[in-house]
Amino acid sequence: GQERQCIGLNISTTFFSIEQAKALDRAAASLFRKARAQVHLKIDTGMGRLGIPYRDAPAFLQELRKLPNIFLEGIISHFASADELDEQGRNFTALQAERFEWVLAETRKAGFDPRYIHIANSAGALLGNFPDCNLVRPGITLYGALPSSDFKDKLDLRPVMRLKSCIAMLKWIEPGSTVSYARRFTAGRRTLIASVPVGYADGYPRLLTNKGEVLVKGRRAKVTGAVCMDWIMLDVTDISDVAVGDEVVLMGSDSFGNCIHAEELATAVGTIPYEIFCGIKRVPRIYLK
Repeated sequence: GQERQCIGLNISTTFFSIEQAKALDRAAASLFRKARAQVHLKIDTGMGRLGIPYRDAPAFLQELRKLPNIFLEGIISHFASADELDEQGRNFTALQAERFEWVLAETRKAGFDPRYIHIANSAGALLGNFPDCNLVRPGITLYGALPSSDFKDKLDLRPVMRLKSCIAMLKWIEPGSTVSYARRFTAGRRTLIASVPVGYADGYPRLLTNKGEVLVKGRRAKVTGAVCMDWIMLDVTDISDVAVGDEVVLMGSDSFGNCIHAEELATAVGTIPYEIFCGIKRVPRIYLK
């Protein structure tokens, strides 16, 4: 099963139940070569998602001691409110850190000496001051985005992810003409419409209908009408020398020094930047060193 594959490939596994630990122990014992399952124990200190309840850690660790083929390589938890810098958020983060430190002490009392200790996501890493931890797990900051608006005056990040397309068609429409499904845009003047092959199936939110903005030739252009599955239409009337094939930047920086941040898109549709990043699935990716 997957347990044997992980052990055979020397992959460390996060676990959060004694049943998982026993399955890993059996898998390690079944291998011909001498092997131990390297594991990180997930502790629920307040996230309420995965992990054994922190209060149950002492009894759990005693059960874990009975499994000879388990090597407790790490202890892990996850902050729930590290991105909230008001008093309530800070207090709950401090409470989680305190609970985690208590579990770590109990872990050492039980005879384990975990090599890796980690609780901090991007926001937690920026807050710092967790002396027992020796790993962090940054996520959104790797994309150059902030964990929340609370950090906007504390850190200056450069967005490193860009979503772009190009103009596939240009055409003039007359006043009173409508654009896209449900005719949600009506031209109030003679308007130059650019059709761009990107849509909500690519992760560009449908809620940006009639309110999204993109970058074309260093200028902002408004989304006109409903965002389609595979297309958006733009009003490029006031952009000079626009042509088929011109680059359209939907998120990130253009070559003119302008930028549309993920936070801007998220705010416009009432969500968080994480969802914007994770929603971009089917488009080809180019990774730059």
